[in-house]
Amino acid sequence: MSSSQRNFDKAEIDRKVNDVVHLMLIWEQRKIPIKRADINKHVLKEYRHAFNDVMKITDKKLQKVFGLKLLEIGEGGKRAYILVNMLEHSETQQMMNWNDNPKRGLLFTVLSLIFMSGNSMTDGTFWNALKGLGIEKDKPHPEFGDVKKLITQEFVRQWYLEIVKLPNCDPPQYEYKWGLRAYHETSKMKILEFVTSLYDKSSVMVWKSQYQDALEEQRKTI
Repeated sequence: MSSSQRNFDKAEIDRKVNDVVHLMLIWEQRKIPIKRADINKHVLKEYRHAFNDVMKITDKKLQKVFGLKLLEIGEGGKRAYILVNMLEHSETQQMMNWNDNPKRGLLFTVLSLIFMSGNSMTDGTFWNALKGLGIEKDKPHPEFGDVKKLITQEFVRQWYLEIVKLPNCDPPQYEYKWGLRAYHETSKMKILEFVTSLYDKSSVMVWKSQYQDALEEQRKTI
């Protein structure tokens, strides 16, 4: 038991863990990171000195009961937390199901475009590719509504996408990449399997460079 846990009642620590679990699950519905300061403010309060111990136990409970992993993002005073799905294929299947969740289907398509384009796309290339699928950034979509806002604000805020401003560009240019949550909730190989199925190819190996990239990612995670 750590020094912080020795200073507090075990039953109270357990209660705080359950409260943090509930808070994380509620926050997860919006897929938005929750700040350490918010956890301290809303749940831990006078127990904030036990933060590390509480979060360690919280992570174990989330994994065991819900199949969710607690992931810390950011640094210093900007540290925050997100939950990522540990259950094999479940998140990928949800994203692929356009009928049940159209926004997740769009997200999966966006991640596929970026990966198949070498892991990054400039904004012009990105929006032209979506236009070819009947999705235009400046026109309301019957399923997605304001597509530009959905992709550049919501998906970014949820850490599925990262949009980086390129240096020395006039007018300004941006680069679209996978965000941290995308790497934890799916994989390049799963994306490649989806694309292979979509194009009715016989094997993922027909996409030589992407297949090598996906294999390299798998080796790093072993």
